[in-house]
Amino acid sequence: MKTIIVFLILLLTSVAASAQNADAAQIRQKMAEIRRNTNWDDPAAAKKANEEIQSLAQQLNGGKTPLSFSGNQQQPAADKPLNISLSAVTRENVITIAERYFDRSYKNLDQASKLQFEEDYKNAGREDFSLKSVRRLTSTGGILIALSDNSDLACVYLSTAVKIMADDTLSLNNFGGFLRLIDSVKTSIPVLLYANSIFSESPVILTQLGNSMFELGDYSKAETYYKEALKNNPDFGQAHSSLCDLYILQGRYKEAIIELFAGVKTMGCSYMHGSNNFALLRQESERSDQQQHESGSKEEFWNETKRQLSPSESLAPLVPVVEKVKIPEFPSCKSVEDWLEGGGFSSAVNSFQAFQSYLGSFIEEFQEIHSQSPAIPTGAILRDYSNERLALDCITEMFFNQAHNDEEAYRKEVDQIIQQVNDAKEEYLRNLERITAKYLGCCEKCGDNGECLIECQRLYCSEECPNANRFNEFLGRAYTDYLSLFNRFVIRQRKILDDLYGFSMPWFNKLNSPYWSQIYAYEIKRVALSIAGNCYGAYPQPFQMLAHNTCGADCSVYAKPFFEKPEEVNKSNPTGNNCPPHSKEQIPLGVCSISWDCESYELGCSAGVSGSIKRNTVKKTTTIFLGAGLEGGIVAKAGGTFGGQLTIGDDGSFDGGLKATVSGTSGAPLEKGAPTGVEQAYTVTIMGGVKSETTKVYNPLFR
Repeated sequence: MKTIIVFLILLLTSVAASAQNADAAQIRQKMAEIRRNTNWDDPAAAKKANEEIQSLAQQLNGGKTPLSFSGNQQQPAADKPLNISLSAVTRENVITIAERYFDRSYKNLDQASKLQFEEDYKNAGREDFSLKSVRRLTSTGGILIALSDNSDLACVYLSTAVKIMADDTLSLNNFGGFLRLIDSVKTSIPVLLYANSIFSESPVILTQLGNSMFELGDYSKAETYYKEALKNNPDFGQAHSSLCDLYILQGRYKEAIIELFAGVKTMGCSYMHGSNNFALLRQESERSDQQQHESGSKEEFWNETKRQLSPSESLAPLVPVVEKVKIPEFPSCKSVEDWLEGGGFSSAVNSFQAFQSYLGSFIEEFQEIHSQSPAIPTGAILRDYSNERLALDCITEMFFNQAHNDEEAYRKEVDQIIQQVNDAKEEYLRNLERITAKYLGCCEKCGDNGECLIECQRLYCSEECPNANRFNEFLGRAYTDYLSLFNRFVIRQRKILDDLYGFSMPWFNKLNSPYWSQIYAYEIKRVALSIAGNCYGAYPQPFQMLAHNTCGADCSVYAKPFFEKPEEVNKSNPTGNNCPPHSKEQIPLGVCSISWDCESYELGCSAGVSGSIKRNTVKKTTTIFLGAGLEGGIVAKAGGTFGGQLTIGDDGSFDGGLKATVSGTSGAPLEKGAPTGVEQAYTVTIMGGVKSETTKVYNPLFR
């Protein structure tokens, strides 16, 4: 994964001398601080910073004066080959180095820095130290190198990433870059060599290795690593620029010119760095022939410079060819976390700045072209091409306005999203202020009671965790909406750009004039770049930062457990409702009767109108029946009932339905122990459905 951190580390690689004394690490740190804190757009500040860096570079070079703009001609630097023990290039040794630097730097952190690191470390742990979380740690360390002066905090982040995942080449590269820039160039070599053993084709790691060799004076190895980096990626600008620095130091000026322009074209160095090298090379080319190195004279310098600036000039046609501007495919981070904390937004800003830098140089060329008078022979007349020019003026203006209007409409939609995010963040902060106030009040009441303080923390997180999650989820949805808007916007702008060329090129091809074709080639490109610029400008969209706290994202761990005592079983009769079959006993009382079994008793009457009430002492229910009854016979009696019933439980439950019974009884005593009758009951209830039950009835009077 290419990140802004790698670019920031490589941007600080212009130290061109070896360090042999004990203060080398401090000198390099001072140089890094000067680069970081200088406003390079201010000429006076840039001049002062360069003088200070030159002075520090002289100290690093053992007291020798480095190449400068005003000094006398220097002899090429002598090569100092290094003896590197490959036995130190092991995973275990790299982890040992990381642990040593972690222990040293962690002791130097203040409490606020320790809390910041511990929180980020815990967040990585919650993600099981995934590759994404480890790279977030190393990226944070890289940002701290470039944008702060807290080198100990940067070291803690970078070394931790290596300790956790020692085979991640990005983490190894960033840690090696830290050692080289801030601490120990020599110690960086085994770290970078181990990274190279894992990913031998990485131009970033190879260039870092070359820089370390460069600073330790082993120029032949440095050149080898730079060229290996360019073999894997010929357009890797930082390797070109480092080679340029090396060739200048060695007096190989013609080769330096080639690498200088190669680095500038691929944005391998800052404007100030490139300008200084160009001025130095020009100065060296203008020395007298007696002072020249083998690589050339003033004429040779300018010839090579001209060839680099316009390599195909001798083959240029009479009418220039319009090189079409293409809107690139912008990489899209899939989540707001990747955009804000994974380097997505920083990369977008970097892309926008690179485009702006190119646009600035184009505007200068554009103005120069328009200020030139047409070169025509004396007495000749410049053809006007009025129709073609008018058509091109209208076409370019039309598509410029169309793209601009679409960009304004897009901005309005995005601004609505951003305003909603800002409102959501304000609501989150208000809630956080209220929750924090409650937490502080709770802690004050607890005093030194540890259990009370833990409960206060639980109560705090039970509110703050969902509060943060709500905002983060809203932010994620808002980012998804923005990404969808942006992608559709780029598609529309790309279509406008295609239409610009589709309408303008037929008219442009009619301009058989070197003067007017050059004017309108730049005019078409100006509008095309403005359309592409709309996309570059819309790409780095800032958002409110994610809400982070010590509670984490899993809010369930702060919920207070709920316990409800289950209803007790019937301890006196653990077998429950297991009455033996055919166990009902009955005492007739005329048209009424009393019957019972092991768990219930029932009183009922049946003559015309039938009714009964039954109490189940085990199930704790009461059943009421009301209906019609029929009874007949002299010796043997038969009867039946039909009606509705309602069962009410002591717990408030109820069940209702219909019931029908058919019964037959003997009018005379039977043999002892024999049943006196049979009862068949049918019920249909809401809860129980259809049931059928047959019971033999015993009359205890006949036993």
